[in-house]
Amino acid sequence: MPVFRDEAITLRHINFAEADRIVSFFSKKRGILKAIAKGGRKLKSRFAGRLEPFHHVEIVYFGKENTTLFNLNSVEFGNARKNIASDLEKYSRACYLTEMIASGLREGDANLPAFEAANAAFEWLDGETSPTALDWIVRFFDLKFLASIGYRPTLDVCVSCRKPLLQNGGDTEAAFDVSKGGLVCPACRPKSKSALVMSAGSAKFMGRIATTAFDKANRLKPSARMMQEISRSIIAFRNSRLQATIKSERFFA
Repeated sequence: MPVFRDEAITLRHINFAEADRIVSFFSKKRGILKAIAKGGRKLKSRFAGRLEPFHHVEIVYFGKENTTLFNLNSVEFGNARKNIASDLEKYSRACYLTEMIASGLREGDANLPAFEAANAAFEWLDGETSPTALDWIVRFFDLKFLASIGYRPTLDVCVSCRKPLLQNGGDTEAAFDVSKGGLVCPACRPKSKSALVMSAGSAKFMGRIATTAFDKANRLKPSARMMQEISRSIIAFRNSRLQATIKSERFFA
């Protein structure tokens, strides 16, 4: 029976039988996968402490190539993210990331950009010391993850007329058209029934998110107004594309 090795993020687990656990992972090579950890609930299990959510791990598992439930052979920590479990605010955001991953991906579909975005977001969340930055982490992840699964909003040109946006600066109001999936210029805004108005500064900042890597994201400092306007647009865009309710969001909305 084939044996596989992979890098993964532990998402969640459920108890099974008397002493086992079924664990969901987001893996680098295979995407979302499930594996049964035999004896995983025993105190002296070789998996003890390594099946909790959000950790970055190296896993070895085996099973038929197209099975829906693999057998877990071993788990080694890549990075144990213990700060998330001990902080309710961080934990609620981590649950949100997990729900987003489950809502946007199917089991067995590898997606390297999505994996890298998720891994970076969990890492950032675990190490963040400012409570006010936690929502910023979530929204930054939202745009990166949605883009990785094919829902990249149009932020550089008007989504209606395709003219470049905000090249000359100024304080002209902008808007985000949820149904069309991008920013609209002032001329096209009256025709966009689903457009959410935002300041020019928020629109520019939203565009910067799309071109900024995770390791540079903490250099961006959105104001409270920007966060409010950008969050409203991203949430509406996310809901229209994923058609899923992210239940954990209500704990920190």
